[in-house]
Amino acid sequence: MKNLARHIYRQLRAQLLQRMIPRSQAVLPASREDLHIEVIGFFHSISGIGESARLCAQQLAEDGYKVTCTSVEKYFRKPQEMPWNLVHSNNNNAPPAHFNCRIFHLNPPMLPPVILQMGLENFKQTYNIGYWAWELETIPDEWINALRYMNAIITPSAFTTCVIQRYTNAPVLTATHPVAPGEAAADMRERLQIPPDSFLVSSIFSFGSAMERKNPQGLVSAFTAALADKPNAYLVLKANAGSNSPEKQALLKIIAGQKNIVLVDQSWSRAEVLGLIQTSDLYASLHRSEGFGLTLAEAMLLGTPVMATAWSGNMDFCTDTNSFLIPFKPVKVVSGHPEFRELHNAVWADADLDYAAKMLGDAYKHRPLLASKSACCARDMQTCINSHKYEHALQQLLEIQQSRL
Repeated sequence: MKNLARHIYRQLRAQLLQRMIPRSQAVLPASREDLHIEVIGFFHSISGIGESARLCAQQLAEDGYKVTCTSVEKYFRKPQEMPWNLVHSNNNNAPPAHFNCRIFHLNPPMLPPVILQMGLENFKQTYNIGYWAWELETIPDEWINALRYMNAIITPSAFTTCVIQRYTNAPVLTATHPVAPGEAAADMRERLQIPPDSFLVSSIFSFGSAMERKNPQGLVSAFTAALADKPNAYLVLKANAGSNSPEKQALLKIIAGQKNIVLVDQSWSRAEVLGLIQTSDLYASLHRSEGFGLTLAEAMLLGTPVMATAWSGNMDFCTDTNSFLIPFKPVKVVSGHPEFRELHNAVWADADLDYAAKMLGDAYKHRPLLASKSACCARDMQTCINSHKYEHALQQLLEIQQSRL
């Protein structure tokens, strides 16, 4: 009964609620001094989409924009999982009526509950930008319906930008997630009882984020093939939102009996997560698709080499020089995740696990390979971030707007 109710709501939201939202006729002010941006997202949630909102607001504030943050957990009856406050704010305590631009760090299925509760008249008073991350070369119908009322779209990668541009005449631009290294806990190996001189591979994912897309199973297979008999090689899988889900049980079954593979399924602070990444010799993601690849970017900024599937959003910053890129073959998307169900002809990347196993073995045997990637990965990642900032996208939107007047 509950599943039926969810299905009915999704259909109602996609086909009716999305069409109830009008497109604003507001324009961006010509002067930065007159621009007051409201960033809307899950600021108090431990999730990739929450982190994207936090990163956006922080970069805009640091670049001198007037920014106010609105967290939306209350609209979804979600608890606040973490404290967060914007620093370097330049909003001068301006009242909400002064907002003239909003950036929604919410993918289309999340927009109607927020916009309708905020009020349609309120929505119509500002220039509205959707910041969307998507992982495939085709988008669902609900996303197409949502494009109708957004003044512009910003995405975290050239891959996602190119995909969405095919469905709209509205401006679609790229602003790389302005990832920052952050403070990393220094004792993570000790806490995980992993010897300091051992070879450590780590990977981070969420059971609630389509595990078949993140593909930790593939990484386990490659690691086992390459290093199962090496007592000083470890794979740590950091997950969250696992509970006793079927996905978690399936993964536990795969790694059962393998003493050098550890699944950590508990809430960690950001410092603990970054500490795991920083203390790793290699961060690995044999994903089938990424809208960006946030943890890959974090690893590179921390100077930890990455091994990643050579497809989708992470290819903005992963190269043969700074990463171990794994070739793939395109395969049909098979997933029970609600957003993928209607995409019957969609494909994503299936990483070559034999090649990945060889790369793991080579990295284990020849540590200078890791050093060569580590020497440039942080620099290359920062260059990517600096080249595609929010202020660049806002300036491009203003130029497009002026050219159409």
